[in-house]
Amino acid sequence: MKNNRLLITFLLGVVTLFCSCDNFLDETPNKSGSAYIYHMDQLYGMMGSPDLYLTIDASYSSFTITEPYMYWQMLLGDAVELDPEFWYVGMQGLFPTAYEVYSWNKDRLDDQAGMNILWTPSWKRIYTFNTVLENLDKVIQTTKNIHRQVEGEARFGRAYYHFMLLTQYCLWKEDAPGIGYRENTDVNGIPARQTVGYTLGRIYEDLELAESALKEAGRTTFDFKHNFRPTVPTIQAFRARVDLYRGNYESALSNASAALEAHHTLVDFKNDPLYELFPSTEYHLLDPTDCHIERTVTAKEMVGVNNRGLELIPEYEELYLPNLNALDYSGNVPISDSFYQLFDKENDARWIHFYNDYKTLDFASGILHTIEVEGQTVRNCIKWSDQQWLKPAWCHTYSRFYYGTCSIIGMTTAEMYLIKAECLARSGKTGEAAELLKMLRRTRFMNENAANNIGGNVQQDILDERMREMGAEWRFFDIKRLNGAENAGIAIRRKILSDITDPNSVTELVITPDDPRWALPFNPQEAENMGWRQNEGWE
Repeated sequence: MKNNRLLITFLLGVVTLFCSCDNFLDETPNKSGSAYIYHMDQLYGMMGSPDLYLTIDASYSSFTITEPYMYWQMLLGDAVELDPEFWYVGMQGLFPTAYEVYSWNKDRLDDQAGMNILWTPSWKRIYTFNTVLENLDKVIQTTKNIHRQVEGEARFGRAYYHFMLLTQYCLWKEDAPGIGYRENTDVNGIPARQTVGYTLGRIYEDLELAESALKEAGRTTFDFKHNFRPTVPTIQAFRARVDLYRGNYESALSNASAALEAHHTLVDFKNDPLYELFPSTEYHLLDPTDCHIERTVTAKEMVGVNNRGLELIPEYEELYLPNLNALDYSGNVPISDSFYQLFDKENDARWIHFYNDYKTLDFASGILHTIEVEGQTVRNCIKWSDQQWLKPAWCHTYSRFYYGTCSIIGMTTAEMYLIKAECLARSGKTGEAAELLKMLRRTRFMNENAANNIGGNVQQDILDERMREMGAEWRFFDIKRLNGAENAGIAIRRKILSDITDPNSVTELVITPDDPRWALPFNPQEAENMGWRQNEGWE
């Protein structure tokens, strides 16, 4: 099973990398010879392509895969931990790139290969949306409703990907350098960076125009079967996310509430046969003599989910938009002790199904041994000396869709409930917020008593629940918005190896709340091509 996971991870990486390496300016459809744009049906088809949010590659066993838009962010936040000793003893042969990102290494973060999977896919799609908008009034028309629908879908997509780029490559403050706003297909029409406030203003403008267009087109109800085509509730859910990031809580509350009126399904997976757990690998903890097994832990797997593969993702009913990260380090990288402590290990179904799997030990070959016990050869044994420094948290990682290779990027109903609850709590309506939180938890916990067992600080309870629900992938986003909007003072502090080949090169990395490196670096060549100055702190 370990080898299968490694092979799957490798193949997904190859597929994703080669799908992402095209220049983001791509050939315009009307230059391709066989795809000259002349009719509205073509634009309608372009906006209905799953490739805009969800890439389907029929050649890859019919699995559904997406671009790794937020590839590095799991490693940059504080919900994962690659301890120097655990890394050096157990995992360094498998994830050198991961460790460099975890260390906020400039040479890794601004590497062109990284830009090909972070930066390029978003610009490619923005270019597609601009192609549609430029041709909207030039082609043979069908109906006014179709015209307005296509316009609304294109404006939404352009705003969606600009915001994704903004949260990764810009600081939070409105007067910080932004990413401009690209609204044409001119190869030489690279926008000036402007400011974060300018880019946000253009995002909001596109969302307003998109909502107006989709209302005129009659696209006002949520369409789960075709949720890759945005409707008004999709826009409302996304605007709620943008508002939350900016600390616009009144608007976030209004938009989250509107989105939930249209679509409010929560998936109660704990009793779903598809999510049933089955015993998998056994790991044996040795006694102080290293000659006897003191305790055995058994990893469990959701065989039904794994057998369905990534094709299961578009069926997840909570999604407003089926946009997922196809290849991150979930399934491999250990969670941090602070994140581990947030979970009720006995009653939280998310912990039981998505985290309590010991999968990191599969990759920690340096601490797994084969020994003779009572005349039998036993594999996967952990010596007593290693147990003394090995934290329980490091044995666990996020693993939800097909061996943990995907994290949710698109908006979900659970996210909307959490946004609504947080905004209510911040406005002083803690009673209403607590009831919303309990409603969500009833679908996440094994029994009602556990679901209703929240602490006395409702606002902090909601933030903790958001971490459990959204996972490590979203912690980078949340730290930036909480430091920016709430002056939360959250810093990243971790011990790292300055030289990954030297176990004695341990040093402390500190990324303070006001560190300019919260805006990730551009590849130097990309920055030169764009005429943009490198982000501060990475020069």
